[in-house]
Amino acid sequence: MAERARRIDILGPAEVARAAEELAVSIRRDVDLATKLMQLAESQRPAAERITSGTLPAMASAVEAMEEATRQMQELTAEAIEDVRVPPGADVMFEAFERAEELANAAIAQAHEDNDEFAVFLDQATAIVAELKNNQEAREGIRERFTTAARHTLDSASS
Repeated sequence: MAERARRIDILGPAEVARAAEELAVSIRRDVDLATKLMQLAESQRPAAERITSGTLPAMASAVEAMEEATRQMQELTAEAIEDVRVPPGADVMFEAFERAEELANAAIAQAHEDNDEFAVFLDQATAIVAELKNNQEAREGIRERFTTAARHTLDSASS
């Protein structure tokens, strides 16, 4: 498009050449924005891999630990306790609950971090897409000016 705009600039009227150059600039802008969006999306690959290989397994581990602690508690409370002393195995059960809580808190913290990072990505991607849309809408006006100027020139040359 830029090459054609240069030819029009040499051979055609200035109004048509200006519209052709604006059209070429608009198309280049779309290519630049699309490239920027692809690079932004590609930059999120490590975060997606971290979620898949880190955050999700951490959450699964926290759930498993909580299920194990719950199982231990159920076993402990199922035994008949005749006195008010702390039953044997209670320490292990409480340690299991504490470990499950630690794992859950770590997984939740990582999920919040992932969410914050993804929110930033979405904001950036949304801005780029909005810019693409605005550029495409503006290009419609440029294309119309180019077509009108070209037709006017052709009509003038035919007369």
